[in-house]
Amino acid sequence: MSRKGPAALVVVLGIAALTSCSSDSSGEESDKPITKQLAQGEISQALPGTGDVLSGWEPYKGKRVTSEGTNCTASGSTAAPKGWVRGGSAWFIYNGSTDNMMDVGICLYDSAENSKAAYAAWRGKESDKEQNLKKQVGEESVLVANPGLSKDTLYAFSRSGNINIRVKIDGTGGDSTGAQDVLAATLKRLQQVQDGERATATASDQAKK
Repeated sequence: MSRKGPAALVVVLGIAALTSCSSDSSGEESDKPITKQLAQGEISQALPGTGDVLSGWEPYKGKRVTSEGTNCTASGSTAAPKGWVRGGSAWFIYNGSTDNMMDVGICLYDSAENSKAAYAAWRGKESDKEQNLKKQVGEESVLVANPGLSKDTLYAFSRSGNINIRVKIDGTGGDSTGAQDVLAATLKRLQQVQDGERATATASDQAKK
């Protein structure tokens, strides 16, 4: 073996080690599906509050408990989705006016299978009004602009494990970038709660990524 052999081998092993560390690091940062059966208080904690959403938006009448599963499925449905367990929502108004409103909703299911079916129903069937997010949120995500007969309304949906999330914005020109940031922040807050941490993620944090 030439004298260059051992040196070359050390370089190769060093590169392999660095690549391995890089892969491990990226894996830690990947999306963690929500698999825990979160309690009502944990869902409320994960919902964004004052200062957690977009500039100009402020909470409206506090966070709410979703008492009926019909709020977690397609418009007009009279039955709760299969496997629905509990949920919550937080409403916001823009610059003090209810002419522009945002509704952030979280719906918990007993299994990922049932959350997936409910997600498909919640997002609706108007594929021509769907848009891709700039960056996927959770395992599934989509934007839906002006479904049905609505005008100046935008929905952002995400599914992660046994949780579905929806951000609905009425008015303000349908801020798609803002809706995505709020959606991503809400999922991050759920992940923090699932890990036993305080929910601290904000839409502004997500906007920087």
